Amino acid sequence: MTADRRTLLAIFSLAFGLRMLFAAVLGSNPEIVPVHETYDFQIAARMARDFSWITTPFSPNAPGYLILLAAAFRVAGASWWTSVVLNSFLGGLTALFLYRIGERRIGRGAGLVAALWLGLSVRHMSAASDPMRDVTTTFLLAWLIYAMVLPFRRMRDALTLAILFTLLISTEPVFIVLLPVLLVYLGRYSTHHRELSVQYLFLFVATLLFINIPWTIRNYVVHRDVVPVSLETSRYTAPLARLLRDEPPPVDTAPGVAVVHAPGFVHNSIEFWRAVRVRDAPADPVHGLVAEPAWSLRHNLAGILTYGLLLPFALVGTVLAVKRRHRATLIMAGTIVSYAVVRGFTGGDDRARLVVEPLLILVAVYGARALLAARHAPGDPTIPAV
Repeated sequence: MTADRRTLLAIFSLAFGLRMLFAAVLGSNPEIVPVHETYDFQIAARMARDFSWITTPFSPNAPGYLILLAAAFRVAGASWWTSVVLNSFLGGLTALFLYRIGERRIGRGAGLVAALWLGLSVRHMSAASDPMRDVTTTFLLAWLIYAMVLPFRRMRDALTLAILFTLLISTEPVFIVLLPVLLVYLGRYSTHHRELSVQYLFLFVATLLFINIPWTIRNYVVHRDVVPVSLETSRYTAPLARLLRDEPPPVDTAPGVAVVHAPGFVHNSIEFWRAVRVRDAPADPVHGLVAEPAWSLRHNLAGILTYGLLLPFALVGTVLAVKRRHRATLIMAGTIVSYAVVRGFTGGDDRARLVVEPLLILVAVYGARALLAARHAPGDPTIPAV
């Protein structure tokens, strides 16, 4: 076994083992991991019994994680431990992608630090104990970024990216709103030649449309309407659909009906970037806000020691990436910012941030490495490129 493979095996074993250990020790504690049989768990368990869900509206949620979990249930049985093993396995693979991205675009040490940071993240261990799609979405996004950080060299790179993006939006439909950003990137920066980048863009779009035809036909047969991905997607695409159909926004004018406003962009953004919550937040039904109890001391400390330390270095890394035009870091920082903006409009909290935290780790490691390089060359006004 080569040294590189030993490193990969060690990273995967650490991430996978710690998630399994967390589930074994704390998974039965309802105060720490309160949800075992979630809605997705129950739907996937029903899907594992037979294939009737193909022709019936089995769930409004996106089908990606449900199908994956149902497949695991058919192999190993419908149990909480099956979902834990699946999430732990995907968590280990996410750490491997983080290592590869860092190793190839920042430095081997940076990739190793980022992979170990994610492997030791208590938040991600806790997420692996829940039968929910967060870990799968995080894994698919890391894989997507891994496929984007290098300029495209072959036509199959665009095909691979289209397949990965389809899997991503089939698991977390909010990313369908970011499709225009991805298309702009492909048309301008997928290669170093503008004409070739446009070719990759058309190939990506054609492949994306083609591989989504079967599920679109299924949705039309089941729902008697053109439903992109799932009914859940309409939450994000409804404004665009109304624009294309030239329909006014729905207004409920029934007498006596109270109008409840959804939380605004500022509130959602604060909750998305939150690291601690030391006081209770009372409910405000008029503005659609539910009561939020203060976090435990353990939770607050974990937020400060992990995310609180990452954010300053991530800001430094983003600024330096813009100045140096560091492709990989720019892609990751752009993904983080775009996702945060979308979540500000669609609703987000610190759990929604979990999806982009692996990218945040890599950007922070890039910033920390750049600061160390500047410290080692104090007489040089130009910081060496990282």
